[in-house]
Amino acid sequence: MMTIQQEFLSLMERGGPIMWIIFFVACSAMTLVVWEAIRGHVLIKSARRDYARLRSSNDNLLITSGNMSPVAQLLATIHWPNVQSKEDIAREINIHLPEIIPKMEGSLATIAILGSLLPMLGLLGTVTGMINVFEVIALHGSGQPDEMAEGISQALLTTASGLIIAIPVIFLHHLLSRRINVLVAMTHQAIQLILHRDVSTLKKAALERVPYNVN
Repeated sequence: MMTIQQEFLSLMERGGPIMWIIFFVACSAMTLVVWEAIRGHVLIKSARRDYARLRSSNDNLLITSGNMSPVAQLLATIHWPNVQSKEDIAREINIHLPEIIPKMEGSLATIAILGSLLPMLGLLGTVTGMINVFEVIALHGSGQPDEMAEGISQALLTTASGLIIAIPVIFLHHLLSRRINVLVAMTHQAIQLILHRDVSTLKKAALERVPYNVN
């Protein structure tokens, strides 16, 4: 009776070298998916907490050590000594927000690339498997069914493996992207709250939390 490890190695051997590449890409994609799921949960939890704090207090700017929420990171990048009006705050936010959004997205772009790469790797395995079949036919005619079956098996295994793994990766990427859209929306809501606050109160609260060099 074959063990799971033996069955796995047998499957990989029948699929050829492309199967190992598919396996490596699949492991990388799923590792990133798990990481982004955990990171996204932490970010959304922090963003919701900070949004509630902004609504409950006029001078709470969330600038504390270790705060991971996007709005807290955004507020920490503003050079508050130069802020004199709401227009200054809006300008600072517009400057630094494009730096924060890619941090929110994290590895989503990489997951999307790996998800789209898997079916193409499966197709590459199909091509290499059929090449092996035609080489057998060219050398021995149709009198070597075992070797022909090996090439066909390789073609089908790699195609099926690439598609089977790509489907959940693409679906999970969609779910993670929706969560990031929620996070971006919450960040914009928090920004609107900040822009409707008194500038002097915001500036005083910020300068009390961050030691700026005003020289």
